[in-house]
Amino acid sequence: MTKELRKRPFARPLFVWLCGICISVYVPFECAAIGLGCICLSLIFFSSNVQREKSLYGERWQWGAWYLLLLLALSCGYVYYRLKTNHSFYYADWLERCQLWQRELLEPIDLLDLSEWKKNVLATLTLGYRQELEESVRERFSLAGAAHILAVSGFHVGVVYSFLRLCLFPLSDKSRLRYLKAGLLLVSIWLFAAITGLAASAVRAAWMLSLYLIGVTIRKKRDSYNTWCATAFCMLVYNPFYLFDIGFQLSFLAVLSIFFFYRRITSLFQLRNPFIRIPWDWFAISLAAQIGTFPLCLYYFGEMSSVSLLAALPVSFFSILIIPLALVWIVLVKLGWICMPLHELTSWLTDTFCSFVDRIGRVDPVTPAEPLSVFMLFEVYLSLLFLCFYIREKYPRYLVTALFFFFLFSASMLIERIS
Repeated sequence: MTKELRKRPFARPLFVWLCGICISVYVPFECAAIGLGCICLSLIFFSSNVQREKSLYGERWQWGAWYLLLLLALSCGYVYYRLKTNHSFYYADWLERCQLWQRELLEPIDLLDLSEWKKNVLATLTLGYRQELEESVRERFSLAGAAHILAVSGFHVGVVYSFLRLCLFPLSDKSRLRYLKAGLLLVSIWLFAAITGLAASAVRAAWMLSLYLIGVTIRKKRDSYNTWCATAFCMLVYNPFYLFDIGFQLSFLAVLSIFFFYRRITSLFQLRNPFIRIPWDWFAISLAAQIGTFPLCLYYFGEMSSVSLLAALPVSFFSILIIPLALVWIVLVKLGWICMPLHELTSWLTDTFCSFVDRIGRVDPVTPAEPLSVFMLFEVYLSLLFLCFYIREKYPRYLVTALFFFFLFSASMLIERIS
């Protein structure tokens, strides 16, 4: 475990920063100050009673402990300050500008031959504009397992990034033109994130893609988990209250679950036929994401789609086609050129997609017998965490611990149902 943390230098600062946010939100300032003071005094006492090493490197644990304590104090002080001030003031102007851009870009969507609710779905899918989306439509997408499509996330940013990268293929990655290509992609990604309202999931994806692009451009070794930690740390430094945003939680848990489970699921079957392998890869991504997010979905929403795994491939297929086509249509109309073939194709794809979701959304969802409490949620995730440790390390004690927490979860469900 220590070796894994050394490979990912952002893991420990992220954990300490998370602890600082939770302490600041749930613990009074006076108690937190006393606690940090006691830790500081204990560290001073312990350091003075330990035999001194001859080199600074031998005392690196002390420097590390002081660094983490300083970071924890900084996190607590920063969050306490933000709690006493209006934390929305820092980015209110940006959000107003983004909403203004959204409204200006909605005009080309009104020109499409679609019913009103389908236009609202397209506006939500491509621009993140959800103000006019009816609750019944959201419920329909939720029952079809396609609710994530209506929230701009890493999937949307990834589709836009892939489309732009395809458009910029003449700029070689092996020449100095790669810097120009990376710059154009970075500007485009963040522009798309800004237009869609700077949602937590979209900002997360933009951060991760930015770090990935910078690493590729300067040809440095990359680590997915360290990039994940660095993105979460930077976002929480900018706005600590992202931690309590449902989109932030679901987005980061889904990505982390994909990192861990995706390769392990695809390795179960070695498929070479692309017509079978590509659908299997999409199914594996969907399954990996839902392993990490289904407890949180049950906790927040009380139900989960029973057909989400089956609907994942067609929903993703339609979205991959609709998002770039709709964005190109919006740009062309704003430039004064109305392309009728693109108009017809975008309208037909959106109409077919909405009709598919409407039909598949009639299947009854999976609903637990009892709603999950906070303690049940922690028990499920602790069981899942130690199961991941067992899969990776193969130590029986991890499996025993995972089963223990699962037993606690089952007992909690039984007690809740009896009471």
